Amino acid sequence: MQINKIEPSMWQAIFELQCQVYTEIEPESLQVLRGKWLHSPHCCFVLQDKADNILAYLLAHEWHDEMPPKLYQPLLNENKGDRLFLHDLVVSKALKGKGAGKKMVTELIDIAKAGHYQHIQLVAIQHSVPFWQKMGFSIDVNNVASETYGDNAQVMGLTL
Repeated sequence: MQINKIEPSMWQAIFELQCQVYTEIEPESLQVLRGKWLHSPHCCFVLQDKADNILAYLLAHEWHDEMPPKLYQPLLNENKGDRLFLHDLVVSKALKGKGAGKKMVTELIDIAKAGHYQHIQLVAIQHSVPFWQKMGFSIDVNNVASETYGDNAQVMGLTL
């Protein structure tokens, strides 16, 4: 399996993977998802098998605020900043527990360090807090996630 940059032809497969994995919130539209990539393409990538099937993806983007963005809304150019917001990490059910998520997060951390970002923030949903804690993220007790993220969502961060 190999991590690759997102190409325009990959978006339908990315959208379908999102729809398969998110069960506790409504998936975002293809247009909104794609906007994260257009905003910060250097922070977005896929994990593909030898047949080029997309088995996981990660979307992150530059962000300017301690308060995370809401779901379902497009990003504006004014949202660029000195931190990264890890918008979405989706791993296919076939790869659950096989290290794909860790591999993707490690890649983003490497990108963040090379780009001199000081902080990565995310909103943990669907009972994913333990995974993010294993990756070094901690719960941000000073921020509350927007209701768009669903019940029990937790803002988390990692200082680099």
